[in-house]
Formats: sequence, C-alpha cells, structure tokens
Amino acid sequence: MGDLELFSKYKNDADFSIYIKMILALAFVKIDDIYNSVNLLYDELPEEIFPLLEWFEENYIGTVVRNRCRNPLFPPIIWNVHDRVLNKDDRTNNHAEAANRRLNLQMAVDHPTLWAFISCLRRIQSGRDTFFCQLETGKSPPKKKKKIHRRR
Repeated sequence: MGDLELFSKYKNDADFSIYIKMILALAFVKIDDIYNSVNLLYDELPEEIFPLLEWFEENYIGTVVRNRCRNPLFPPIIWNVHDRVLNKDDRTNNHAEAANRRLNLQMAVDHPTLWAFISCLRRIQSGRDTFFCQLETGKSPPKKKKKIHRRR
C-alpha cells in the first residue's frame, strides 16, 4: 500500500478503507470460493485498488499466465481461516509468536553468533528440563500474574 500511496487514503477515507478490508476479508471465504470472490472484487472495487488486488492475487492466491497456473508464494491453505473459524480453532500463530518473542528476550541480542545461539538454546533447554522434572515430582507450576488493564 505504501508503494501505491494508498495508505493515507486508507487512513482518511472510510469508504476506501472498506474496499481494502474487502481484500483482507478473503481470509474468511471458503477456499473453493476464493477465485470467484476475487473476480467479484474486480467488479466492485475502484480501479486504483487493482494493483494491490493483483499483487494479493499473485502472492496469496495464484494466477494464470499463458494457460499455466502460477502458484502463489503463500497459498490459501496457509492463510485462509474459514475452516478454523467454523471449527473454533486458533486463527493465528500467536503461540509461535510468543515462543519467538520469549526466545528473542532470552537471546538479549538481535543477531547472535551461531555459537552464542547454540549456547542460549542449551541454557533454555536446561531450564525447561528442570521445570518439567519439578512438575513430574509434584511441584505446582508458578501462578500466572494477573494482567492489570490501565486506562489511558
């Protein structure tokens, strides 16, 4: 959106932001219906959004070029949440993100050397092993801290 200079219009024009959100809403469309839904969007959206929709189609849905299907970089099976919503499964990868955040905090540097990375992983694994051994011997896990929501 930044390259297309659409970001300020998205922030300031309510109708325009709804058009952009229509593209994002494709994540909730049944996978079998995504191609038809994209074609419907081409009929509904203003032409200035077409480059963004084309980019989305190339990278997330797939295109047909010279009668050949070109696979997307991120196929719908990865990002589509239609079935997950119906099955009441997680819609995000928050668990992986939380683990990554915890790992980054324990690394304490953005780009560790290979040996520093391995050493940190060993330290983390040792801590996990100790924690699970304590659980196996009957020790209760620490209580989670309550989150305090402050008004701003």
